[in-house]
Amino acid sequence: DNKIAAVKMRDITKRFGSVVANDRVWLDIYRGEILALLGENGSGKTTLMNMLSGIYFPDEGQILIDGEEVVIRSPRDAYRYGIGMIHQHFKLVDVFTAAENIILGLPGDKGKMDKNAVAKAVREIADRYGFDIDPNQKIYEMSVSQKQTVEIVKVLYRGADILILDEPTAVLTPQETEKLFTVMRNMKKDGK
Repeated sequence: DNKIAAVKMRDITKRFGSVVANDRVWLDIYRGEILALLGENGSGKTTLMNMLSGIYFPDEGQILIDGEEVVIRSPRDAYRYGIGMIHQHFKLVDVFTAAENIILGLPGDKGKMDKNAVAKAVREIADRYGFDIDPNQKIYEMSVSQKQTVEIVKVLYRGADILILDEPTAVLTPQETEKLFTVMRNMKKDGK
């Protein structure tokens, strides 16, 4: 197979004091692939993904996106390279609507609230991948799976095509998990 990895992580090392969380890790991620990173608690999975998403910066190693070495020092840098992370603990403002949360913190024109335009864009993303979301619903009125949907749509709205989901099924029922997998397969077909 001659496919070029969308993301290559090479010799990634991260230390916290004397603790080595990641020791010369290599990882290739391809477009249109669903990849599971498995390991025991404390094995460095989230730390590795936090470096790819700009939360942490590696002490050693390199990250390549589409063959080019990049420096990812912040989540904003990660978004610039099409990478977004959906954290296990959601980062939403309960009294805001889904649409308001999705654009919260965006710079310039994307950060201005044109409720109709944002709602339309959110509905287009939802229709494309099979999400069930009401852009005008308040977060405090939502179930856990609906909140997760908002987080995923937020990442897609910001242009990510490489999505990192940190323990996405931990808070879901079996039925919600099956629905998430259906959505993920739709994203995979779209090259995410």
